[in-house]
Amino acid sequence: MEKVEVVVVTGMSGAGKTQAMAIFENMEYRCIDNYPIALLKEFGDLIRVSAQYSKVAMAVSLGDAVLAVRVLSNMDWVDLTIVFLDCDDEILLSRYKQTRRSHPLMIGNVASSLIEAIEYEREMAEPISKLANIIIDTSLLKPTKLQDKLESYFHKGHTETFRITFVSFGYKHGIPRDADLLLDVRFLPNPFYVKELRNLTGNDQAVYDYVMEKPETQEFIEKTITYYDYLLKKYEEEGKMQMIIGVGCTGGQHRSVTLTNYLADHYSKYYQVYKWHRDADH
Repeated sequence: MEKVEVVVVTGMSGAGKTQAMAIFENMEYRCIDNYPIALLKEFGDLIRVSAQYSKVAMAVSLGDAVLAVRVLSNMDWVDLTIVFLDCDDEILLSRYKQTRRSHPLMIGNVASSLIEAIEYEREMAEPISKLANIIIDTSLLKPTKLQDKLESYFHKGHTETFRITFVSFGYKHGIPRDADLLLDVRFLPNPFYVKELRNLTGNDQAVYDYVMEKPETQEFIEKTITYYDYLLKKYEEEGKMQMIIGVGCTGGQHRSVTLTNYLADHYSKYYQVYKWHRDADH
């Protein structure tokens, strides 16, 4: 019997669950929002025998997420993936103020202020975030980039393929919250101080060549590739589904973009690879 693909989408309120569900709907998933957890067993029996439910995405609140995962994990006909959407607390505050929406915990009188609601939810989030297969930080993510990320994981169907995402970023804008590993390339010669390169990025050939031709870069690449060849193989053998590797320089425009492009191209020969220039794509 072919398993039913079920994706549980949960995370911080305001981090993008509604948007994520719209993306899953466009990918032809049966989408369910806030389904009663008490009825999950009956729903499991339905999807077991109905061909109409081969791919299901369920938006689940943090309060229900752990129980939902426990129930679904006991169904041997379900192939379960947990997506956790995270976001910086200050940005969550800003989003709620801009939209003038009320936080669910305030509506339910669990919290008396927006700050209290976010703090309370942050505590609730810890157990399910540890169970998640995929964690996406939407703090600085444009809507189209969230779509790109979800499509990269699910559009071709859920498989146990080891995926690697390389993310360039600038340390002055903060470290990617969902990164598993970080590479700091701030020691490399900086194109920012070359007048004709300052307003370009590592996506431009002139900047790419400037960074890549430096002896320091070549030595760094040689040592990094040797280390990552070993490390990524071990993570894959361990059964990890994904690795997110942040490559950071000062502003996230030149050196980090160049090295991200190089590493993504190099490892795409061996793995399913994606890349995202967080601070250069703005």
